[in-house]
Amino acid sequence: MTGPWPWLALTGLGAFHGLNPAMGWLFAVALGLHRQSRASVLLALPPIAFGHAVSIAMVAGAFVAAGVLVNQRAIQVSAGLLLIGWSVYHQLYGHRHRVRVGMKTGQAGLVLWSFLMATAHGAGFMILPAMIPLCLASSSAGETRASGPA
Repeated sequence: MTGPWPWLALTGLGAFHGLNPAMGWLFAVALGLHRQSRASVLLALPPIAFGHAVSIAMVAGAFVAAGVLVNQRAIQVSAGLLLIGWSVYHQLYGHRHRVRVGMKTGQAGLVLWSFLMATAHGAGFMILPAMIPLCLASSSAGETRASGPA
């Protein structure tokens, strides 16, 4: 992938994930219904988005740091295997391990819940295939043909 395609892939993933009502919106709506307030729904969305962004930033930062020190092909294979392994684990056992955050939570609880859920369902790993040509093209193991790091 060269040119604008990695950026378009990241933008598309983010737009789909953020606008899809099946994602964090459900907790915001449940919170609003519990409190019987439309404002609660709207006030819940920024902390949910922030927690999600922190989770993705941590995974992306670790990925870029590892990319400087590790062979790029090893990262590609590891990211793919980790994503497949996580999906198999989640299919087999994911329903047994739910993090509970009650309906009386505040903004900090929403940030924590969103961070934990984004980390647990692998949101950061979703962007790794698009980040490889953006961030690792000039690393010591730069085997991709991308124009350079972001």
